[in-house]
Amino acid sequence: MQLETPTNFKDFELLDTGNGYRLERWEAVVLQRPDPQIIWQPSLAQGEWDKASAIFLPAGGDGNGRWEIKKPLPSPWIIPYKDIKFLLKLSPFKHTGLFAEQAAQWEWMSEKINGKLKILNLFGYTGGATMVLAKAGCEVTHVDASKPAITWASANAKLNNLPADSVRWILDDAAKFVKRELKRGVKYHGIIMDPPAFGHSPTGKTWKFNQDLPGLLTDCAQLLSDDAKFLIINGYATNSSALALNNILEDSLKNHAGKIEFGELCLKQKSERLISTGIFARWAKT
Repeated sequence: MQLETPTNFKDFELLDTGNGYRLERWEAVVLQRPDPQIIWQPSLAQGEWDKASAIFLPAGGDGNGRWEIKKPLPSPWIIPYKDIKFLLKLSPFKHTGLFAEQAAQWEWMSEKINGKLKILNLFGYTGGATMVLAKAGCEVTHVDASKPAITWASANAKLNNLPADSVRWILDDAAKFVKRELKRGVKYHGIIMDPPAFGHSPTGKTWKFNQDLPGLLTDCAQLLSDDAKFLIINGYATNSSALALNNILEDSLKNHAGKIEFGELCLKQKSERLISTGIFARWAKT
């Protein structure tokens, strides 16, 4: 069981946590965002929390809410990670369009890249991993069921001046797309997936993490080429565990030699306290 934290995201910082909230710095912008697991007391004085540029105020239990803007935000709001740029926005679901903890996965997979690899990014959202991989010279197939997410990811690609043929954008249900790739005999050197706990495809098909992930993983294992480098699963389902991801990855990749790691994705605040932001399991060819 591993605890992974990003080490090279210089313009993101978790300043503090407490009373159900995170205090985060995205370059010069400081945000207060709710996190229900944070049931402890903050470390910093209230005066530090009051410096926030915006605070997310939940409305109901579905994750929706509104942002209370305290200070003007940059427009456009762009944040760097190494030589990559990301466009951030305040979404009605408390997110900014980027998950800083994923930088730990970007660092890990970057070590596995040698040459022009063909990568499949399922549930690709706004394209964090897609930008990292395409910048490294990979050919990325980016799949997401949300048109706004694809549009946002495309904007990130333009922001980074990526060649038009470096990313193939697919608006589709991830599981259905994988089935079609199997029929076409397509192979990939690496696969990344960030499935939600619950969701819907463009045609209305329901996705349930624990119910649908094992079948998707079985199919994805068949898409890996003989010289495949890695497969990564990130999970935010509160009723699953890193051990569960490890077990289904072992089942799916039993015919692929390599090493499986699993654990929690974490952020470290200034006081050195860690908070868990999600679970993961990943395979690399040895």
